Amino acid sequence: MANAFERAGHTVGRFDYRARRKKMKPWWLIRHELFGINDTFQPDVVLIQRAEKMPASLSKVFNVPVIFWSTEPLIRRRDVDKLLSHKASLDWVYLHTYTCMQVVGKEFPHLLPRCSVMHNAGAIENDAGDEERTRFAIFNRNVSPRRQEWLSEVDDLVDVVSGRFGNPYFADLRTSQISVNIHYAQESVDDFETGIFEALASGCMVVTETLNPKTVADMGMEDALIQVESPQHMRKTLLELKQNPQRITEYQQRGMQAMVNNRWDARAEQMLEKFHELAQLKGIALA
Repeated sequence: MANAFERAGHTVGRFDYRARRKKMKPWWLIRHELFGINDTFQPDVVLIQRAEKMPASLSKVFNVPVIFWSTEPLIRRRDVDKLLSHKASLDWVYLHTYTCMQVVGKEFPHLLPRCSVMHNAGAIENDAGDEERTRFAIFNRNVSPRRQEWLSEVDDLVDVVSGRFGNPYFADLRTSQISVNIHYAQESVDDFETGIFEALASGCMVVTETLNPKTVADMGMEDALIQVESPQHMRKTLLELKQNPQRITEYQQRGMQAMVNNRWDARAEQMLEKFHELAQLKGIALA
């Protein structure tokens, strides 16, 4: 995301809070460093990402709009509770999913007027490669018990690949016609897996366990994915696709097109609109 802001012509200062915590730096020293950024870098907007164990007082170090982008499901992590509390002073909060919005409504209702969902994004450019797609279907994520339950139903149709990262991971996608998506755990059902973006950008068609319809609509992917309701439904769908290669090709093309508005640069544009709105409320003119 920082790179996307820079591509849009903005200067970005980076501060790795987690690295400093790992070095056991006390909060008072980190706070001193943040005041130093105020003096030397003079930010117009501060974007906090993840906020692992950050104190509420961090949001009050700055006199400019402070935005928190929570990129993890709140239902699974409690290390951001202090930053979401009444004691913090946040101008806006981006949440990971609509389920996270429900959590905020129950536990941090004071934030609801200043919240919205910001989805993850995909690659800067599509790279379908030019390799022959010799593999019919692939699942190349970590295999959890829940995923194994689904995969056992399609083990004769889907190649399960694990432990390959970086270029080998994308090479596997570019030689596969279909990428299968299954949620890691029941708590993740509302999440939009980054693997879907990676598969679409690599030219795969995606067959996925049912996703949140609001999320799919936000991304304009209603016609770019095939969603299934059960392991048995996934098997039936894959068998039908195996007999209809033209349909696979059509979905591959739709998926590539759907990625156009779902890159990090598009998300940066969304955020920048909000930054300008919040800065104006504080009498700050952004470049």
